[in-house]
Amino acid sequence: MSYRKAFIVSNALMLAAFVWAFAKDFNAPWRPYQKKYYQMSADVLEKKAADEKDPKKADVLKAEARKMRHSPMEIKQIISSDLGRFDRCVTCHVGMDEYTNPTLKNDFTQNPYKSHPKVDSALVKAHPFTKFGCTSCHSGQGLATTVEGAHGWIKHWEKPMLKGVTIQGACVKCHGNFETLKGAEVAASGKKLFRQHGCQGCHAINGWGGVISVDLGDIADKPFERIAGYNFKRVKIDGKELPDEHHDSHWNIQNWIRGHLVNDPVAVTPNDPFAHLNAEPIPPSGMPDFTQEIRREEADAVVAYLSGMTKEEVIPYRYHVPAPAAREPQLSGAAHGKYVFEKYGCQGCHGLEAKRGRRRFNASSSAQKEYDPKMPEKEQFEQMSLGAEPTLPDLMGTYTHEELVKKIESGVSAADAKKWSPKGPMPMVYMPSWKGKISKGELDDLATWLLSIAKKDDSGF
Repeated sequence: MSYRKAFIVSNALMLAAFVWAFAKDFNAPWRPYQKKYYQMSADVLEKKAADEKDPKKADVLKAEARKMRHSPMEIKQIISSDLGRFDRCVTCHVGMDEYTNPTLKNDFTQNPYKSHPKVDSALVKAHPFTKFGCTSCHSGQGLATTVEGAHGWIKHWEKPMLKGVTIQGACVKCHGNFETLKGAEVAASGKKLFRQHGCQGCHAINGWGGVISVDLGDIADKPFERIAGYNFKRVKIDGKELPDEHHDSHWNIQNWIRGHLVNDPVAVTPNDPFAHLNAEPIPPSGMPDFTQEIRREEADAVVAYLSGMTKEEVIPYRYHVPAPAAREPQLSGAAHGKYVFEKYGCQGCHGLEAKRGRRRFNASSSAQKEYDPKMPEKEQFEQMSLGAEPTLPDLMGTYTHEELVKKIESGVSAADAKKWSPKGPMPMVYMPSWKGKISKGELDDLATWLLSIAKKDDSGF
């Protein structure tokens, strides 16, 4: 091909590329929404003009209607430099753009045309859109201009738009005082449930809590490559499997957390207890089954609380609202010991009020049959699942006060557990050493309470 022909062909291709780009931009999915909003707003203004008896005011309304009807189609953007956000949500949600709709109010009821709910509330007024943007509270993908992209309902976008009460997780990110904050009641309830059920006994949050499992201080940032797809497929919400990952982004961290509360975690993460795929057997999730303790709406509250556990988002210090210093109740003796038991999350393994030890997979317990290597694997799995932590009232009578304090200080390693199946996995749950973590006074009162709940024999001792 001659240089002349190559030049002509390359120019033709370049022209075609420009035409294609122009056509694609002209048919961008946000344009119909914006155009319809301007038309609807102009119709409202013209109706007001027709009903207006003052001719001058009517002319002003008509001029506003003309201006609205001929508004240019454009990408609208909120730049929040402090938070490092560039949100184009108002490109479609024009009613929430205060430059187009200064009052931030309208009578439209359908998305994306309606205005933001409760614009006169203290909550919204304290978070002006031009300062905070949209995604700092709602999450999603601020730079996107398609419905799926903006809401984060696309593959590889790991922070889709928060829905329902989980949006209260945004309050947790900045407000240390969220437990007393109006509008964050569900997230506050989630924190209370987290502690009530002893989750902090295994999971620390920013260093405070147990070390048995992962620190949840950044759980909202957990990347999906650390969650196997087949595990997501085991999650059931309201008894139904999650749809495909591309549909409305059901495969998200909120449903991953929720799935561990509304399902038995062993069913979600069964791992490889019979070493079919690994050299050594790997136990299932050591997390207790909370399905009989935590209702669906309570699970949502815990999800809302943990949705605010992020370290990826850089939030300026001046945006943070500190919490008032927490005061511990003035208790002593056994009453204080019970408080210490709950404060450090001991109920996470030993059950609410220490009434029944929770599951400890493949640990030997009185509820199991005698081990038989000829048992089918399904039955062996069921028997291993009956392994449990000791029920403390049955055990406490075998210790003196000093022995119990020393036991708690020393902890109990997983290797000390008696396995039901000698070929099965090492029980995952263990009691860490509490020496240096629980004060001497707390330890003494904890031991006093534990001894007070010990079962007595017929003689009363």
